[in-house]
Amino acid sequence: MTRIADRLPVLVAERLEHIKIIEAKQRDPEEDKAGWYSAALSEDMRFFGIAAYVLDGDVDAFRSKLTESARLYLTLFERFERGELSGDSWISMLSHKHLFDSLAAGAKNLATSFASHMGGRDKIEKKTDHPFDRAMGYTLRAFVLNDRAQIEVWTPQFIERCERTRASAFLGYGKVFQAILEENTAAANEGLQAIVKGHRKQSKGRGIFAGIVDEVLCVWGIGMANLARWRGLAVDPIPPLIPGDLLVN
Repeated sequence: MTRIADRLPVLVAERLEHIKIIEAKQRDPEEDKAGWYSAALSEDMRFFGIAAYVLDGDVDAFRSKLTESARLYLTLFERFERGELSGDSWISMLSHKHLFDSLAAGAKNLATSFASHMGGRDKIEKKTDHPFDRAMGYTLRAFVLNDRAQIEVWTPQFIERCERTRASAFLGYGKVFQAILEENTAAANEGLQAIVKGHRKQSKGRGIFAGIVDEVLCVWGIGMANLARWRGLAVDPIPPLIPGDLLVN
């Protein structure tokens, strides 16, 4: 199969053909009652932002589109909380993927707001979430909100789950979480190197990033690097997967 990077121009053109239809349906309260079109449009915005950076090096487009994507997904939480959303699958801890997008976009306030809406829905989470996603979601949420009590509860659970399951490719995230706690920049850099190594592994075969635009840009890793920098750790970029121009100062 052709590499995703080589197919990006074609994939962008294909999505642009349908975007107006999705936007129209997303604006229609009846059409989007279950949130499908909001979720689809959010995914399209994310895709266009990543593609703009990979194809053209457009940092502003990357940040603005990922911010737009995360804000749109946040409306699903807000609609659910107001009783206006007929489905509940969107508001599980799988939403950590969109929290990573907020962090990668450098949208600190948005990330904080997004994290504050996550969690506390045990019935939905147990029905929808894989234990790995639940652990990742709660750990990331705790660090974004700087909730020390929850950090102490979830960080060891996340690391343990990575160590004793097939999620070992994500141990680098646990290392960066731990380094933030210890205020250890060298350890955070080592963790980011492990994230990139795991990302490459997960971009092959049946990995979760295989065949999608994330193959060519480690958005989760960019988000983790920005989180570390917000916590005072001057971590290094690892281009091309974690490029320096997408990291916050």
